[in-house]
Amino acid sequence: MKKFILIVGVILVFLIIVINNRTPFFQSPEGGWSIGFNYYDSIPSKINPEKDNIFSLEKLAKINDSTTFLADPFFIQEKDTIYLFFECQMKKFGADIAVMKSTNGIDFKYDRVVLDEEFHLSYPQVFKYKESFYMLPETKNANNILLYKAYNFPYDWRVCDTLIKDVRLTDPSIYLSDSLNFLVASDANFNLYMYKSNSLLGEWKLDENCPVVRMGSEARAAGRIFVNENKKLILPMQNCTKGYGYGVSLYELNFDKNKNYTIRLKDKFFLKANANTIEFAGGMHQIDIQKINDKYFLVYDGRCHLNNKKKKFNWKRPLLLNYLDAKNYFH
Repeated sequence: MKKFILIVGVILVFLIIVINNRTPFFQSPEGGWSIGFNYYDSIPSKINPEKDNIFSLEKLAKINDSTTFLADPFFIQEKDTIYLFFECQMKKFGADIAVMKSTNGIDFKYDRVVLDEEFHLSYPQVFKYKESFYMLPETKNANNILLYKAYNFPYDWRVCDTLIKDVRLTDPSIYLSDSLNFLVASDANFNLYMYKSNSLLGEWKLDENCPVVRMGSEARAAGRIFVNENKKLILPMQNCTKGYGYGVSLYELNFDKNKNYTIRLKDKFFLKANANTIEFAGGMHQIDIQKINDKYFLVYDGRCHLNNKKKKFNWKRPLLLNYLDAKNYFH
């Protein structure tokens, strides 16, 4: 009996060590979020923020002292200007969407808040479709996936359609082309769903032929779906093994002739906490990659590390994420 108890005890200690190594039970509280950006000749295998430009929380706080963080950057170029939209949290309930501008991709100037709702807004994925500008932000707290259109770009954003009704899904990421239109979003139970439509303003339906993907600790989209240099569709996904917003991995999406998809890991931790960059020492969780002329322009976010704050104990999240990862692995 004692031998059995000893063996069980050793196994439990081993499991606790493994789980804690993947997803620590004691995690640092979130610090302020900032935005990094730069041009690259090609898509890098990993991002090194030490060499990039940063628009920090401190910089924006000097312009607007009620700002508490800026995150979820998405950009679009129109003529000679890059417009960078981001989640801007003020000292109030719910975040807004704001914009900054640059004519060289280096010197960005904060403009103003361009979208303010009664509910929380984030993830302002902005894009151009048939000569009009649209934005697909996260509107989970409105219980719908709402599409906005700019009537005086980059301002005057108004709801023009409800793509999906009566759902509470996070970070919807959309892809539009002549032959394929889809969006992915995840729920609170770490399930990733895919919806398809004949067009942006058509009827969006849950794809019953494509299985719900249980991604475990990588269950939430982390930026615009893009085509890489090998003509593959790439979906950035958050990696939360060491806490929310720790890193970003890249997944490759492949569709067969019936437009059913498979998803596989391509680059683990394309972004992750960087101890040598104060603004991103606590983690990184979103990226937008697009080609401008002959170079790639990348924007991303990250948070600082609060060394002066006590770590918080959380046993539920590490157990849940490791269980889901194991379930996904053996599925």
